[in-house]
Amino acid sequence: MNPMRPTSDIDDVPPTNTGCPLPAVDPALEGKPLGATPWSAPEQPPQRHGVLTQAEPADKAALAQQICDVMRIMYQHEFVVANDGNVSCRLPNGNLLITASGALKGYMTPDQVIECDPQGNALDGRRVTTEVKMHVAAYQERPDIRAVVHGHPIYAIAFSLAGISLAGCAIPEIIVTMGSIPTAPYATPSTDGLPDSLRKFLSKGDAVIMERHGVVCVGSDLIDAYKKMEMVEHTAKITHAARTLGGNVTPLPPTEVKTLLETRKELGIYTKNNLCDGCGAREVCAAPLFPD
Repeated sequence: MNPMRPTSDIDDVPPTNTGCPLPAVDPALEGKPLGATPWSAPEQPPQRHGVLTQAEPADKAALAQQICDVMRIMYQHEFVVANDGNVSCRLPNGNLLITASGALKGYMTPDQVIECDPQGNALDGRRVTTEVKMHVAAYQERPDIRAVVHGHPIYAIAFSLAGISLAGCAIPEIIVTMGSIPTAPYATPSTDGLPDSLRKFLSKGDAVIMERHGVVCVGSDLIDAYKKMEMVEHTAKITHAARTLGGNVTPLPPTEVKTLLETRKELGIYTKNNLCDGCGAREVCAAPLFPD
């Protein structure tokens, strides 16, 4: 014992383990099941991070949930914040299901979806979104559609604030599917001027940017309309990246655009395409298909 080191009781405790640690696997049990039967993981349903509800055209409960699903995804993608944006769908009897006024769109529940008549009047007296006139105008112009989605995607609005149009024929996939993405002139939100400014664009196409305000997309159902909203914002992001890298985006020449449009039938695409009869964006198009 070191005479300089004070003694204590700990010196009398023998070491607990001086050999190798025990193996993690017991050789007597190796490869055998624990318990009466072999264990297996329970089956898990597929996880879907997006729209959860499938809905038939007359299933109001499912459609109300689907409206909430779409609004939640728009919130997650920063297409809306707080109580911005609104979504509606048309029922087989002509009535509309639409978001209530003031609802926080990222956290909506089906009780915040209101049924109204074709003119936008709530059937139960509650307040629908203040922009219901815009939805009514879209359904009046387009008897073929069943859904309207309105949001405020950041890049698309930024282009309208900068006075830069996205109507140029630059991205083949957009040309084939929707045609072009025009910008409607500014009109005061929630007034009659806003739906009036949209009518001529929605009569020919499925997506339009509203100057200084947002984007409206229409479709055969809620998912179809929402998909087009994603396509508009994706186009805005690509265009922004291209302009950041090298200046102006050069549109495809009219002959190439016409060739792309001819592939629609081969691909089985028969949706509305505003390039088929003029997109209303000639004043900003470097190579218009339909010159005056």
